[in-house]
Amino acid sequence: MEAKESLERDWSSLLPELLNLIVRNLTEISDFVRFRAVCMAWRSSTTITDLLPQFPWILECHHFLKDDLRFYSIHFGKTYSIHAAKSLGKWLIGLSNNYINIFDITRQVLSLLNLLKDHEIPIPAYDCDKYPYWKGPWQNQMGVQMLCYGPAGCRNPKLVFYHLDQNNWSELIIGSDYVNCDITNCNLFYLDGMLFIVLRDTGVTKVMDVSTNTLAYIIPPVEGYSTKGTEYIMAASGDILRVFQYCDPSADLRQYCFIIHRLHINESGSVCWVEVDNIGNHALFIDMNGGFVLRACDFAGIKRNCIYNLTKMRMGIWEAASCSVERIDIETGAREQFPYPLKKPRGWFVPVL
Repeated sequence: MEAKESLERDWSSLLPELLNLIVRNLTEISDFVRFRAVCMAWRSSTTITDLLPQFPWILECHHFLKDDLRFYSIHFGKTYSIHAAKSLGKWLIGLSNNYINIFDITRQVLSLLNLLKDHEIPIPAYDCDKYPYWKGPWQNQMGVQMLCYGPAGCRNPKLVFYHLDQNNWSELIIGSDYVNCDITNCNLFYLDGMLFIVLRDTGVTKVMDVSTNTLAYIIPPVEGYSTKGTEYIMAASGDILRVFQYCDPSADLRQYCFIIHRLHINESGSVCWVEVDNIGNHALFIDMNGGFVLRACDFAGIKRNCIYNLTKMRMGIWEAASCSVERIDIETGAREQFPYPLKKPRGWFVPVL
């Protein structure tokens, strides 16, 4: 009996130095949550910010959300289930890093939802006579909601930006005179106070400074511009990247290829897109909704100068849709496939407590 009692330990009294050492080795969010749930002493020894940045998960869902959502981590090869009561019955509009953008059809309300906290942030309603037509790059910048008001084909839409800062929204309305384009025939991207309007038919990009409602640049199309693909514009540590995704028709299996350009401003002030095969210490995450950029050095398991591409496409009229998760080396073009056990992938999601 004495020998058994001598082996017992009061784990709640571990030195703070040891607890900090343990936390630094908890790379998975579930282990971090379990650590903080052991006792009050362990919980008080850490804060939410001690959690290491997590490799993005893949969200599986239909357009209409349930209250139990499933995710898959290709880094750990694990499936997670999260209960979020506020997601039940909502319509999924898109993903925005660690939030999802949802629409409540009954109340006609758009909002951002943090799934891990089950915390919903409603987006202010805008006074509009007609039911709004909206589109938005939910993943290009977290906390920015862009709405386009106007019927299809309208050349003078009302663009309203809502900026989220500590759960408070500020509203910015863009003058329609500066847009002057069919919103159904262009791609809109908002990055750090600049609105990029890409005209699909010509490939010309108009860049507006939204704080002054002035046209800053007109960027000519890239050489060999094609409309047979999808274009994304993303920010990467001060650089602006144009990512063009297209389907390789010569491949035996339908696979996506990418061409990347960086925005270059020369000494005379003129701007152009310059093709690059190296984006430094960054990685691109692309899915059916859009894409975003992460610094590889900030996340365990992310390889630099790569594209993590999540695709879902129909191979033929009578064939079922296929899902592919792959990592593509931008410089060499080498591809690595990852297994994906779930059936309905929707997009990349960055888990943040």
